[in-house]
Amino acid sequence: MQTELLKITEYCIHYNIEQSFITDLEESGIISLVVVGPDKFIHEDQFNELDRYVHFYYDLNINIEGIDVLKHMLNRINNLHQRIGQLENRLKLHEPGLFTED
Repeated sequence: MQTELLKITEYCIHYNIEQSFITDLEESGIISLVVVGPDKFIHEDQFNELDRYVHFYYDLNINIEGIDVLKHMLNRINNLHQRIGQLENRLKLHEPGLFTED
């Protein structure tokens, strides 16, 4: 299985964004970049996240600190959503018919 890396300079040119934005995201710990020689790359697993952050920053004018807060809030919401699903499944075992499909 081959992992896909995209060179940051190519990403920035393609999406017409500043490379300093990507650097700021990395320095804030929001994304992780892979360094190969003199170049930095982003792993394909982070493409969707980076697209979301680009939208937050350029379309919604949310700064890097705000993006960091949103990232943590969205992760927390996702974790809580998963936990609710687990609890519902456990409850269904003990009380079948309690939940109906919406």
